[in-house]
Amino acid sequence: MSLSKKQRISILLLFCLIVFSIIFLKLQRPPQFNILLITIDALRADHLGCYGYKQNTSPYIDNLTREAALFTQAISQASWTYPSISSLVTSTYPSTHGVYFWDQDLPDSVPTLPQILKEKDYYTGFISGHGGIPKKVIARLRRGFDTFDDIFMAKADEITQKAALWITDNRNKRFFLWIHYMDLPNSRLDLPEEKLFIENITPAEINTYTLKYDNAIRYVDNQIGIILEKLKVLGLYKNTIIILTADHGQQICEHRLCFDHGGFLWESLIKVPLIIFYPKFFFKNKIIIQQVQHIDILPTICGILKIRKSKIFEGRSLLPLISKENVHPTYAFSEHKESKNELSTGELGPTKLSIRSLEWKLIYTTNRGKTEEYELYNLKTDPQEFNNLVDIEEEQFSFLKVKLEKWMKRPKPNIIALTIPIDEETKEKLKSLGYLQ
Repeated sequence: MSLSKKQRISILLLFCLIVFSIIFLKLQRPPQFNILLITIDALRADHLGCYGYKQNTSPYIDNLTREAALFTQAISQASWTYPSISSLVTSTYPSTHGVYFWDQDLPDSVPTLPQILKEKDYYTGFISGHGGIPKKVIARLRRGFDTFDDIFMAKADEITQKAALWITDNRNKRFFLWIHYMDLPNSRLDLPEEKLFIENITPAEINTYTLKYDNAIRYVDNQIGIILEKLKVLGLYKNTIIILTADHGQQICEHRLCFDHGGFLWESLIKVPLIIFYPKFFFKNKIIIQQVQHIDILPTICGILKIRKSKIFEGRSLLPLISKENVHPTYAFSEHKESKNELSTGELGPTKLSIRSLEWKLIYTTNRGKTEEYELYNLKTDPQEFNNLVDIEEEQFSFLKVKLEKWMKRPKPNIIALTIPIDEETKEKLKSLGYLQ
C-alpha cells in the first residue's frame, strides 16, 4: 500500500525528531572520560623541551603537547607543595583555604577534586612517592579516594609500576588517578647543605647539579612515557583527559639559594608547566600565552564533565581560553607564610604575597604588620627579577598595589583550617624530605 504525501511527510518529521532527540540527549549527557592528573614535584617549566629548553630532557612530555594545549604562563598559588596542592584540588587561594603548614588540613566543608569526582561515580586513586603526609591528614584525604598509596621516597619507576597496574585493574571503570612523582627536589640531588648558598658553590658545581636535575627530569619523563603507552595499549588513551603540571618550581642559584624551593615567590618557584590533553579538543598543539593559575584546573575539569561548579571556587574554567583567542586577561596571585619551625604552632615570620601580570610582578612582604616591603619587576626585560623598580616605576607600582589590596580584601567563604598534630615518625620523614628543620 502506497503512502500518501501527508503520511510520508509525517514519517520524515518523526524520523527527524528522533534523530534530533538523540543528538540533544548526547549533548546533555556528561562526557564519559577518565582523568589522569600527573604532578611532578619541583619541576621548572623552563627545563622542558616543549617550553624551549635546549637539552633533551622531556621527549615524551614534548610529544604529548603535540596533541594538547600547552600553557606558557601557568602560575602556582604557593612555592612549596602542601599549600600549592591544596589550592589545586579546591580552586581556592591559600588565604581562603588556610592551609599553609604540614600540621594544617582542609575542613570537611571544602569540596576537593577527588571528592567531587567520587560523587559522580568515579573510581579514585592516589599514588605518590612523597610519603611524608601526616597520618591524620591521610585519614582525612581518604574521604575522596578509593585507594591511597603514599610511599616514602619511592622512586619514579616504582610509582609507575603501581600506576600501570592500577590502570589495568580499573580499565573497565570510569576513573580518576592522581600520580605524584618526587624525583626532582634538592634532597634527591645529594647536595651538601653548605652548597645551597651561592657563595659556597662554584659555576662548575652549579653545572654538575643542574645536569643531575635535568637527568632526573629525563628519568621521570621516561616513566610518563610508560604510563601513556599503557593507556594506548589498553585502548584508554583517547578516552582519558591528561593534565600534567608541577606543584612548584625550583631555584637554581638565581637568588642566592641553589636547588631549593619555598620561602619566596620568585618566577623560578611559582611558574610551572601546565599541559592539558583532552581527546575532544579540536585545537591540537595549541600554545596559550595568556596567564592562568593552578586554581583554574578544577573548574576546567568541571566544565569538561558538565559538573556544576562549587560556589567557593576562585578559579575559572580554561575551556573558553582554549577555544578562543581573545579572553580577558587576569592577574595571578601567590602566597607564602613563614614559621620558625615550619608548623602553625611555631612563631610566625613574614608573609609574602604576589600579584602578577604577563609583564609585571609586585611582591609584598609584611612581618605581621610591623614592617612592609615591596618589590616590583618587569618580567619582559628582567625575567630573573634582579632589578627592583619600585622606586622608579611609581605609576605601575601604585596600580598593582591597589589591585593587590583589593584582592586581599575580597569576599571569602568562612573556612577555618584544621590543626592536625604530627607524630614524631612523620616529623622525621618531613625532615629527611627537606620540609622541616
